[in-house]
Amino acid sequence: MEIELLKIHEYRAGMVLAKDVYSEKGSVLIPTGTVLSDLMIDRIILENVPYIWVLNDDNYIIADEEESSSMKEVKKEYSKQIEKIKNIFNVFAEGGFLDEDVREVASSIVNSDKFSGDLLRCMRQLRNFNDYIYQHSLNVSSLCCLIGNWMNMSIDEVEELTLAGLLHDIGKSKVNPEILEKTTELNCEEVMEIQRHCEYGYQMLKKNTKYSDDILKAVLMHHEREDGTGYPSKLKSKDIHPYAKVIAVADLYSAITLDRIYKRTDTPFSVFEIFESASSQKFDPLVVYTIISNIAMYYIGDRVRLTNGMFGNIVFIDKEFISRPLIHCQNGQIIDLRLEKDVKISQML
Repeated sequence: MEIELLKIHEYRAGMVLAKDVYSEKGSVLIPTGTVLSDLMIDRIILENVPYIWVLNDDNYIIADEEESSSMKEVKKEYSKQIEKIKNIFNVFAEGGFLDEDVREVASSIVNSDKFSGDLLRCMRQLRNFNDYIYQHSLNVSSLCCLIGNWMNMSIDEVEELTLAGLLHDIGKSKVNPEILEKTTELNCEEVMEIQRHCEYGYQMLKKNTKYSDDILKAVLMHHEREDGTGYPSKLKSKDIHPYAKVIAVADLYSAITLDRIYKRTDTPFSVFEIFESASSQKFDPLVVYTIISNIAMYYIGDRVRLTNGMFGNIVFIDKEFISRPLIHCQNGQIIDLRLEKDVKISQML
C-alpha cells in the first residue's frame, strides 16, 4: 500500500497515519494506523511536527471502514484463541499436555501483524464472565509480547516470555472452581488455596521437560513483588526472574481492566494511576514505565466519560502524568486532569 509524506497545511481529518508521529522529545504522540481527527491534527500542529506519513488519497474515504474491518478480524481471531486456551486448560487439569497447541497459540501472538491498538481495544470490548480465566491468560500473553518488543528483547526472549504469559495461571486448573468463581469474600483457607496456583503451575510444567527453566520460574514467581510482599516465597527484586516481573505488570493490567462478576471494569487510566503510585515498591519501574508510556498513546483521540458527568476526547497525555490526560469536552472546554484532581475518567466509550 502506498504512503505519502504531507506538510502541515495538507493535514486533513480522516487521513490514516502510515508511521508513528513523534514529539520533539522523541516520544510517540500518535501511533501508526490512527485515523486522524481535527483534535489530533491540532495536537500535531501544537507540537510543531513538520510533516507526517499517511496512506495515499484513495484510502482516506474508507478509513473508518478499514479500521472496522481490521477490528472485526482481530475479534474473530481473539475468540478462536480463547477456545483453544480453554481446551488447553481442561487437558492440563486432567494431567495431560497439549504442548503443540500451547506453542501454536503463543507463536500466533508473536507473529501477529495486527495493529496493537486494535488488540488493546479488543481486550476491553470482548468480555465473557464464564471465560474470564482463559481470556485473562490470552491478554497477559499478548501484553507480555508487546512489552517484550517495547523493551527490545531478542526474538527468542519474546517467544519464551509470551509462552510464559500464556501459561502463568495454568495452576488455577487445579484449584476448586467454586473458589475461583466465588462472588463473596474468601476465607483464609480459600485465599491460600488460590495462591497455591503458582506452585501448582510450576509442578505441572516441571513434569514436562519441554518447558525451559526460565518459563518455570516465571510461572512460579509471577506474584512475587519487588518489596518482598508477594507469594509464594516473598522474594525481593534481585531474586525475581525478569519474565516474572513482566508478567506481574501484565497480569495486573488485565485483571483490573477486565469485567469480573463481582466488580465493574476500571479504565486503563485507573491502572496507570495504580502503577504510578505503587510501581516503586511493588513492580519493576522499567517494566511499568514501558507498558504505560506505550499503551497510553493508543488512547489519544478516544472518547471518554468523566466522573463529573461530562463527555470528551483524550487529546494529550503527559508522560510524567500518564494517568491524568487532557480532555477536550463536547462543550469546547479543555479539562486538564493534572490540575483537576477531583475529576477522573470513569468510562472509555
